[in-house]
Amino acid sequence: MPLALLDKADALYWKGLVGFDFSAYALLLDEIVLKSPGADVYLQNDSVLGPFGDLEVLIASMPWRVSGFMASSGAQNHLQSYALFFRRVDPALMSGLSAIFSKRWAYDRYRDVVNLQETRMASVAARHASVGAAWYAPCVHEDAPSLSAIIRHKFGIADASPRRTRDPSLCDVEDLLAQGFPFLKRSLFTRNVDLNPRAPLDAFLAQQGHPPMDAT
Repeated sequence: MPLALLDKADALYWKGLVGFDFSAYALLLDEIVLKSPGADVYLQNDSVLGPFGDLEVLIASMPWRVSGFMASSGAQNHLQSYALFFRRVDPALMSGLSAIFSKRWAYDRYRDVVNLQETRMASVAARHASVGAAWYAPCVHEDAPSLSAIIRHKFGIADASPRRTRDPSLCDVEDLLAQGFPFLKRSLFTRNVDLNPRAPLDAFLAQQGHPPMDAT
C-alpha cells in the first residue's frame, strides 16, 4: 500500500481473498452502519480503472438509493458490481440486503458470487429501496472470451471464433467514454485486449494522467 494513500485514509481494513469483492463490501457497509449510520457510501473494486471525470456530479444525477453505473440484462436485470453507490446506509437498508451482504458467510467460487450475489442484488434491494443505474446494457452476454479461448482460436485449435460479448463496457468503450462513463475495465488490457483498438485506450489514459497499462 503506497504511503501517500495511507495518509489520505481514515481507516484501513485488510481482508483475506475469500468472498471476492462482496465480502469486502459487506465488511465496509457493516462498519458504516455501526460507526456512521446514515452516511452515503461509494464502493469500487480493483477490476476497473478510474473513476475519470467528475464523479460527484454524476452521482448527484442518480436519484436512486442503491445505484450502479452500468446495469446489465445478463442472467437477469442487475447492477454490475465493480462500482456502486448507496444513499443513507442504515440498519434497515442493510437488513433488507442481508441475503447479499454478510460478514457471517462468503462464497469462494467466482461463478457463485456472480449467480447468487451480483445478479440478485438489484432485485433484492428493490424490495426495500429505489434501484437504478446511469447506463443500461440490454441483450448482454456476460461470457466475454477468455484469454485461453482467444489463444486456442488464434492457433487454430478451436474451429469457431470465441463467443463475443455485447457488454458495452467491453465492446463499446470509446462511445461510453465519450458519454462520460467514468471507468475502464482492466481486462481491456489483458484477457479482453482483442475487443477494442489499443491506441485510443492508451491515449485516453495519457489524457487523464494515468500511468500506461502493460498487457500482462
